Amino acid sequence: MLWLQTPPWGRRLAAMAIVVVAIWIELGPRPVVEHPFATTHIARGTAVSSENTEIRSVPKGLLTPVALGSVARRDIAEGDPVLTTDLGEHSLPEDWWTVSIELPVAARAGDTVRIVMLDTRQVFEGVVVSSGDSDPLNAGLGAVALPGDDAALVAPASQEGRVAVLVSTG
Repeated sequence: MLWLQTPPWGRRLAAMAIVVVAIWIELGPRPVVEHPFATTHIARGTAVSSENTEIRSVPKGLLTPVALGSVARRDIAEGDPVLTTDLGEHSLPEDWWTVSIELPVAARAGDTVRIVMLDTRQVFEGVVVSSGDSDPLNAGLGAVALPGDDAALVAPASQEGRVAVLVSTG
């Protein structure tokens, strides 16, 4: 007498519970983190702080966390997120120029470097604006900011391979 048996309510309830949990995991709330966004246009060289940014929630893992208090290395438009590539440790003067140059692997953005002209032994100080290739066996092309007169001397020597770059260790 098959029709007199009680239905398997336990199995049905367990299956329904699994389906509900799966739907909640799929459609439920996503983990979020707080990230700064520019509230006004932030010019290059301006300090990035809570005065010119606002904190918004973004999905976790979408943006790399940043710490406020650094200087903007490039202009940040209003409403844009503040990225780690936008921030630097040094504020560069207006009359400095950026020169493309092969940098050692140890060079990071914001580092102070000395550029030695191999033929004349002249030494120039600059600041790394963007570091080179991350390949440890290859020096990569990066950018160093220098005063205008120094940049005019270093640029052609860099293209001809007549410079050595020394990175500060402290």
